[in-house]
Amino acid sequence: MYRKKNFISLGMSLVLAAGITVTPVTAADFTDGTVSEFNSDDATEFDVQQETADNAEFASDTEDSISDKAGSNEADSDEEVFAEAVIPDENGAVDNRQLLEKYLNDILYGQDPDTQPAASLGEDVLNGQQQTLYEELKSKISAVASKGGSTRFKVSSDLGLTWQTTASGNALKREVAAHLNELDISKIIDCLAVDCPYELYWYEKTAATTWQYGYSTKATGNKTTVKIENLSISMPVISSYASGKYKVNAGIVQLAKSAAENARMIVKEFQGYTETEKLYGYKEMICYLTSYNDDVTEDDEYGDPWQLIYVFDGDDSTNVVCEGYSKAFQYLCDLSDITCYTVTGMMNGGTGEGPHMWNIVANNGKYYMADITNSDEGTVGEDGGLFLDTPISGSISRGYTYATDSANIYFAYDKEAKSLYGTGKNSILYMTQETYSADDLTAKPAKTSITGISNRTAGKLVITWKKAKSADGYEIYRRAGTTNPYVRAAVIKSGSTTKYTNAKLKKGHTYYYRIRSYRYDENGRKIYSGWSTVKKQKVK
Repeated sequence: MYRKKNFISLGMSLVLAAGITVTPVTAADFTDGTVSEFNSDDATEFDVQQETADNAEFASDTEDSISDKAGSNEADSDEEVFAEAVIPDENGAVDNRQLLEKYLNDILYGQDPDTQPAASLGEDVLNGQQQTLYEELKSKISAVASKGGSTRFKVSSDLGLTWQTTASGNALKREVAAHLNELDISKIIDCLAVDCPYELYWYEKTAATTWQYGYSTKATGNKTTVKIENLSISMPVISSYASGKYKVNAGIVQLAKSAAENARMIVKEFQGYTETEKLYGYKEMICYLTSYNDDVTEDDEYGDPWQLIYVFDGDDSTNVVCEGYSKAFQYLCDLSDITCYTVTGMMNGGTGEGPHMWNIVANNGKYYMADITNSDEGTVGEDGGLFLDTPISGSISRGYTYATDSANIYFAYDKEAKSLYGTGKNSILYMTQETYSADDLTAKPAKTSITGISNRTAGKLVITWKKAKSADGYEIYRRAGTTNPYVRAAVIKSGSTTKYTNAKLKKGHTYYYRIRSYRYDENGRKIYSGWSTVKKQKVK
């Protein structure tokens, strides 16, 4: 079934026709009960990352690097270069690690800090060293998304991967590999994938994504100084958007920009409505604009049709599966500063058993499931039983069961989701028993943005920012250099204050800043906006 994808003045008329009343759902006892017809063994491994060497792809680059070094006159140094590759699980299961990299900021979010994603897993869970790589990769891919071009990205940031050792030969190689593993590139990739659900429309997930690295050595007395360097990552481009294996066709970028503009039209249509009305409205709009792509599943294909750009492209022939539905929903929430996450796992019941992707929406520190795919017409959740709902039983470890008019549906998180979000009671995977209530929802204050960082006085930086609507105050976080974590630099207890002087800073050092606004709910708890864009400044 195909629908005409018309973006003009749909808005609330469509939503009101569907009805947006939040119907209370009675939650049964929360237990670790089992669910019939589901094999728990199937939930243990939904995706496996495979690492292989891709020597052919990087042979010329590697040989050039070694030859250049061998021809030098530096007798006290040495260098070796290595390549690693990641390819998706051959069964095509969704794996955030395989989605890979960076943040195409220009096309989808522009440079307007008010439309940055509400949630940023990378900023929350990565250490300073990892955030440095994370931020650089986001910036590089943003440029590619705006203009097209090469998707071979060389890392220029100093990641602090230098140390002294007495090891040599194979022992040194193992030591280098161990230090690179400590950087945990896979975790950085995971965070970028979670934070950027829409932006990787051009990425070929079924081909190998390769990173290359080298290291140099220099004798210092009886020890050797080792430095990992020349780190680069190459992301293959899907044929629909490619002018080469690692090059995005600049002409096709316009299609992505048009899709992003269509998504913004939807957000603008719901401007001024409550958060709950927006959530229901976005669900209905997505289900109106797209249909489930049954042909792709039957052909056992994976890749291009999954990209959520097809939800907003206005083309009747481009439809999606669960990844498109869920990422389109997160994108609209991101543009509206509504905290929403995309998770992966296994679904069983109703339409059958298999890997699945869905959303989790935050409401005053509580978390609710939102399965947009199975809220579409003709699905098991079209009655609303799988949207902003509470489970009738379950836990993070065992999965959750939800009741619909036609059947009980079981959702189990995969190991990737559990690893990223944790499994404790503070995890976003922990589903509340409390019915979703718009009345209990305290609206977030507006985001702010850093307007300037003045460096007129030695040892001091003066940060200024935009006044945020409905803010009771602001929190400023600072990172010293590229390898340190963010720390809270100040709490501003007035929503009208827009200036702060950070003193006792080290001369010659570069500092990174981000800021968020907050307001108090009726219980005195802080409700935060999303983070501003990071700004940096060097101290005199």
